[in-house]
Amino acid sequence: MKLPHRLLLYSFTVITVLVVAIVAIIDRRLHSRISQEISIEMAREARLVAAQWSPSIDPDKLADEDGAALGHRVTLIDKSGVVVGDSEFNGPALHALQNHSHRPEVIEARLHGVGYSRRVSPSKGDEEQYVAVATALGVARVSVQTRTVEGIFDLARRDILTAGVVAMIIATLLSFVFARTVSRPITELRHVARAMADHDFSRPVVQAPGEVGDLAHTLHRLSSQIESLETMRRDFVANVSHELRTPLTIVGGFAETLVDDDPPRESRREFAGMILANTRRMQRIVDDLLDLSRIESGGWVPKPADVDVQAVAEEIIAGTRDTAAAKGVNLEATIPENAAHAYADRTALRQILSNLVENAVRHTSVGEVRIFSERDAGGVWIGVTDTGEGIPADHLQRIFERFYRADPGRAREQGGTGLGLAIVRHMTEAHGGRVSAESTPGAGTTIRAYFPPPPRGPQMNLPGI
Repeated sequence: MKLPHRLLLYSFTVITVLVVAIVAIIDRRLHSRISQEISIEMAREARLVAAQWSPSIDPDKLADEDGAALGHRVTLIDKSGVVVGDSEFNGPALHALQNHSHRPEVIEARLHGVGYSRRVSPSKGDEEQYVAVATALGVARVSVQTRTVEGIFDLARRDILTAGVVAMIIATLLSFVFARTVSRPITELRHVARAMADHDFSRPVVQAPGEVGDLAHTLHRLSSQIESLETMRRDFVANVSHELRTPLTIVGGFAETLVDDDPPRESRREFAGMILANTRRMQRIVDDLLDLSRIESGGWVPKPADVDVQAVAEEIIAGTRDTAAAKGVNLEATIPENAAHAYADRTALRQILSNLVENAVRHTSVGEVRIFSERDAGGVWIGVTDTGEGIPADHLQRIFERFYRADPGRAREQGGTGLGLAIVRHMTEAHGGRVSAESTPGAGTTIRAYFPPPPRGPQMNLPGI
């Protein structure tokens, strides 16, 4: 069964149950209410008759006149229980009526002023509802046949049932419209989801009100993300294949030469060196990919603590000084006192600075590479600035992407994997921080990472804060 039909069936069932329940409740309460209202009205009529009854008035004539005026049976009973007036009995029939002293409504009226009863009339043989009021001369009583009361109730019940049926029809029509309104966008969302499963992300946004609309927009954003991700996956596979193809080709070519030919000793050493260099290059790529995957998947979580930035900077400089010196690059660190400590994972900070310094040295022929730190809003910016070749403005916003290079050929020649800055960005963001880059072609580049302040607490207060 389709969704609109299910919604309509469920709505119709609920509406039917509700209408039946409401009609049943109203039916019961209405019957009680009508009976109560009729009794109250009859009591008013009985008091009116009682007020008119006096010794100077013929009780039978009074009963006839009031009965005709009220439309109900009026009975006047003296203190001994004898019926002295009745709107429906005259002459011999009136005198033949039984003594009413033991009638329930008469007894109750004498005791409490007003009496009520519903029973079969011995004199008329049909069921009647009685209300009696005590007077100085006896009891004035008004009665009505219960079928008259039931007739009033039947009319009210018919009106209620008619209203219930009309309400059910209207509610069913509204439910049908509602079911169509809800089911149409849901059906469209189903088509969108199926298209997404088939890698088709071209369907337009489904327009719908309320929560369904929110779901539609959420699904559209998810579609876009699965698509700002499918593209990344394809690019990633292509980039990895491209990055590994060159060293694999070199390794395979030189290994083949060594196996098939017998080159001179110096050539063999050169070939073996090339094989080793490209093998190490592939190893670095694989290691960087594993690191990046571990960070992105949440397999690595930083354990920040108070880190001496100066000490980490000196370690990096010591490990890179020879490479920098060979290129005529001077390495130094500028760490001010108020930014000498940061709240960071020491291993992560070391890898971040190592990647930034190696990248700066790689792209600086002659000049300076400097590690620096700056205090900002409680946190610390830690970065590397160089006087190298710089990065064009149209490339600057993409340098933190995996395998992205402003100058692909030169970067590969110098041994870069294209993953270092991506690792820097992900490690920094794992700390809750962010990265930024500034560059002027031909003048140099500055890349920095921001580490936010630690959670407030006595044990978290870092020197210089």
